[in-house]
Amino acid sequence: MTQTLAAAACFGVLALLAACSPTSELEAGLEELSARFKAANQADTIEPMLELYCLKGCDKVITSRLKGALNFELGVPIEQIEFEPLSGASEETIDFTHDGTTYGPSLTPRYRMKVLYAVEDHFTSLFTVGQTPTGDWQIICAKPKPPLRY
Repeated sequence: MTQTLAAAACFGVLALLAACSPTSELEAGLEELSARFKAANQADTIEPMLELYCLKGCDKVITSRLKGALNFELGVPIEQIEFEPLSGASEETIDFTHDGTTYGPSLTPRYRMKVLYAVEDHFTSLFTVGQTPTGDWQIICAKPKPPLRY
C-alpha cells in the first residue's frame, strides 16, 4: 500500500513537471528569442540586434535612442536570460507623452525578458516582449499613438 501511494505521488509530480515543461509552443518561441538575442549580442554591428525589435511605427527619436543604448550593451557577455509573464500592472506598459507626442507599445506586452550580463557588477537589462501576428516574439518599442479624432 505504501509503495502504491509513493508511486502515485511520483506520478503526480511527474505530471506536474510535464505540464510545466519548457517544450510548450510558447516557451519554445521564447527560447528561440533568447538564442537570437545571444547571437545578435555577439555580432559586429547592431543590425542583428535591431531585427529583434518591433520597430513598426516607431519614429526617428525612439530608433536613435535605441541605437545608442544597443551600442552600449553590444558584446557584453551574457550570463543568463530569463522570462516572466507580465502581471498587467501599469508600470509594465508603455504609455507616456514626450514633447507633445503620446507613445504606446509597438506590440501587446506579454513577457519581461531579463538579461543578466556576466560582468563583475552583475549588470542587468529588462526588456518587454510581445508576439507578432505571425507568431514571432520581438522586443517591444515605444511608438507614437495616432492622434485622437473627435
